[in-house]
Amino acid sequence: MGSPATVNGYIQGIDRFLEFIGYGDPETALEAIVAGRVDVEDEMDRQDTGFIDVMLDKYANKTVHTYCYAVKKWLEVNGVTLDWSRVETPTTSVSRNEDRAPTPKELRTIISCGSQLKDRVGTLILASSGLRIGTLLGLKWGDVDLDYPDVARITVKRAQGRKFSKRSRRGGQTKMYVTWITPEAKEALVDYVHIREVSGETITPDSPLIMGRQGHMTVSGYEKRWYNMLAKAGLDQKSHSQYVLHLHVLRKYFRTHCIGVDSAFREHWMGHKGGYLDESYFKAEERRHLEEYRKAIPHLSVYSRELEELRQEMQFKSENLEDKMKGIRAIVNNTI
Repeated sequence: MGSPATVNGYIQGIDRFLEFIGYGDPETALEAIVAGRVDVEDEMDRQDTGFIDVMLDKYANKTVHTYCYAVKKWLEVNGVTLDWSRVETPTTSVSRNEDRAPTPKELRTIISCGSQLKDRVGTLILASSGLRIGTLLGLKWGDVDLDYPDVARITVKRAQGRKFSKRSRRGGQTKMYVTWITPEAKEALVDYVHIREVSGETITPDSPLIMGRQGHMTVSGYEKRWYNMLAKAGLDQKSHSQYVLHLHVLRKYFRTHCIGVDSAFREHWMGHKGGYLDESYFKAEERRHLEEYRKAIPHLSVYSRELEELRQEMQFKSENLEDKMKGIRAIVNNTI
């Protein structure tokens, strides 16, 4: 029932998606999708490097919306049913929503409004690791390595619902990537787990890193806690349909404050690209990861920044006082 232009738009969308996932013909691509070798939801909606974001860098929102609809219908008519609720398709017009990364001072205020230690832990981990909220809430205690004098390492392994880069630099599928958390986030995490143990919980490698009422906390559950914290902090301003400081801006905070870090390492920690195939390959590069991450610790830390801000404020007041004293001495000398 559509016009020839609409049909051509659908064909272009499917062609561009096939090119994006690296297949030359639809039949071969369908076989790979059915066999599970291609995660369509991940390929479509992966942050910054997925099909949607890549297409939005080149085409208008309406065009990319058409491309997404074309891929969806193409799969449906071929009997492939997917969970499209995981894919946030672009609107047909430019979004009017605006967001920004919070300041360290704002983060301290937000954290202080949390009702439980898990609020502090979750915020500090997200801000210092670059993890997506869904990935964080899917982690287990066994995914964390505390055997470092300052930081802790988090290993993210490929699993259902976790977004991964399409390819690693060595070819094939990425099986895992790593990121790190700051000393203050590590300390908060250790305190949080200790409280759980004191309360009678037996912590095992399979225990959820962040507990909900029953097992792993849900994304919607954590979002509700975050927005309650924003409201208590007086930072729940909205830009049209979303909060300015919505939960995802903690990834923006991480990216912004990775100052002086090689971008290849930063992108790896955020799960964008450059993933490693296995643990043994990562271990060969661990020293470089630590060197790069430690450059960012002073900038990523939320509470140590408070001490630096206080020091700068005191220095500013001291300099102002000294200037005033010089002026007073000059007046007295002239009077005498």
